[in-house]
Amino acid sequence: MSHCLLLSGGLDSTTVAAWIRDRYPDEPVSAYTFLYGQKHAVELQAARAVAKAFGMEHFVIDLPPIRGSALTDSDQPLPEQRDLASLTGVAPSYVPARNLLFIAHMASIRDAVGPGRLWLGVHHDDYTGYPDCRPQFIEAADQAVRLGTRYSLCVEAPFVDWSKAAIIRWGLDHAVPYELTHSCYQGRVPACGVCDTCQARLQAFAAVGAVDPIAYETR
Repeated sequence: MSHCLLLSGGLDSTTVAAWIRDRYPDEPVSAYTFLYGQKHAVELQAARAVAKAFGMEHFVIDLPPIRGSALTDSDQPLPEQRDLASLTGVAPSYVPARNLLFIAHMASIRDAVGPGRLWLGVHHDDYTGYPDCRPQFIEAADQAVRLGTRYSLCVEAPFVDWSKAAIIRWGLDHAVPYELTHSCYQGRVPACGVCDTCQARLQAFAAVGAVDPIAYETR
């Protein structure tokens, strides 16, 4: 069996890389990183480093820019210093149907070759702000991929019911190289520390009593 990992270079997908290696140590894994006009394309460098660390073949797929998101539109600023616990509704950084596009591309690539699993790092903390991270979406995507491919491919999201803190706890127990990852939506190095994803990451590390190993402008 072959495995296809959606690898952003961020914390969650990097932990999925470790998860696959832990459970399927002798099976081939291909990592796919998508460029879609995102402001934080610096994650590509992190994705390359992570793929190399895990010995995964790495592919970069350049898509036409996806509009309608603060993550891609230059005239929409990304929010900073928001109270994450009080947020409701779809996040400004939600990219319309992004995961649907990514899954479809990976399914097409894999189905031309043979059987395989498609892996995503979506998790519980993103349910509210990101419709394409919810369990119902993953279940529907899995069914669509199984029915719509020659080799009945499947979609796997092992952390879909986990919090980010739980993901980090598992990752620390399995020596995931979080120092190679980058999550800042501003695309800054050091990371800004105030965008939604930086705050969520810092809070999750704090929740498990650990220090995030990457550098921040402010913590």
